[in-house]
Amino acid sequence: MNMAEAYAWIGSLRRFGIKPGLERVRHALSNLGNPERNLRFYHVAGTNGKGSVCQMLANLLVASGRRTGLYTSPGLGGFNGRMSIDGEPISAEAFAEYATRVRSVTETQMKDPLTEFEVLTIISLLYFRDAGVDAVVWETGLGGRYDATNVVHPVVTAITNVTYDHVEILGPTIVDIASDKAGIIKSGIPVVTAAVEDAYRVIERVAKSQRAPLIRIGCDAVFVTTGTHGSGQIGAYRGLFRDAFGVKLGLFGEHQAANAGVALAMYELGEGPTSQANWHRTLASLASVRWPLRFEVFRDGERPVVIDGAHNPDAALQLAKSLVKFNRSMALCGWKMVVGVFADKDFRQMLPHVLPLAAEVIVCKPNHPRGAEPQIIAEEMRRLRPELKVTVEPDIDAAVRMALQSDSLPVVIWGNLHMAETARKTITTLGLDYWM
Repeated sequence: MNMAEAYAWIGSLRRFGIKPGLERVRHALSNLGNPERNLRFYHVAGTNGKGSVCQMLANLLVASGRRTGLYTSPGLGGFNGRMSIDGEPISAEAFAEYATRVRSVTETQMKDPLTEFEVLTIISLLYFRDAGVDAVVWETGLGGRYDATNVVHPVVTAITNVTYDHVEILGPTIVDIASDKAGIIKSGIPVVTAAVEDAYRVIERVAKSQRAPLIRIGCDAVFVTTGTHGSGQIGAYRGLFRDAFGVKLGLFGEHQAANAGVALAMYELGEGPTSQANWHRTLASLASVRWPLRFEVFRDGERPVVIDGAHNPDAALQLAKSLVKFNRSMALCGWKMVVGVFADKDFRQMLPHVLPLAAEVIVCKPNHPRGAEPQIIAEEMRRLRPELKVTVEPDIDAAVRMALQSDSLPVVIWGNLHMAETARKTITTLGLDYWM
């Protein structure tokens, strides 16, 4: 297959939906020489923040001299944007070659077809194995216990946090969701978490049963914000082996401070004590971290344009906190919003967090079968804030261009990663640069 054919085949697997379970992946891997063996994995689960933790951790490992594979979900740039080595995505030729190998196995050796995510997971393992990477930063897709990524044996695991999302699959309570995510905890393998309350207690119980050392962010390791710089922030870290002050993060928001704590603790556990020189060089890499669609700030003249893929109530709350903090640091007031959400997300719980910060809203429709009808979202907004100007423009590109016209209000685009990625293409087409 060439790249187009590989994309078409993998896209066709979407019809099989989400099928939790590990047997299909294990069977395919056994027919492909078990590429997951002898790789050094840093396995990350959690409701929100997984991608940010993975990107920060990958930067830390690369800066320390490790040839590092990164597998995330989803990623910019299509399927092959989900897997990279030292920041460079897999080439089209290599992706197509590995996809062809996986397809051959599924069609000749398997009765139960693989899902889209399972195929991508297997392709990434083949790629990282053949490239001989030193470390793999490995993000779960959904949950943990039955997620396709849970076929590996990591050196460190992490559960960033646990909030309500995918309840139709993971269960209706925090305890249910935490129990599923805690399924990545392995016997004797350290686990890092920033989870709290009931979720933490579940993780603690599983860690004890597995005799896995548990590191709790906020207690055993702490990262606190001490200031801002541009669209990022400055903080201090009290770690497991070393401390640090004046650490610059390229990512903004209180939640990113917690994510930085998780990434740094994972790095320390995996790499052990390092020299002072290596520690400082490694920490400096956090200033250059950019994670697309996570409070990503562009500049349109003198006003910021924020893109954030917040897609569940907790992520919406964190976005609201970040907007308030950014407002305070930038002396801004009131945001023009472009919003598009999925119909199966709890948008009625999301909107009250962010809508009070809106001066005007344009509602669009995510370019995905699960995209909610914008008129339904607009009606809920008008119910919550009757005085607010709410416009419906289903087309994402047109909605973004409309938001950037006329006045100088700061703009935030949020509600869903698929919609945010399409909006980002418009932003870059218009030539907007990063807010530094």
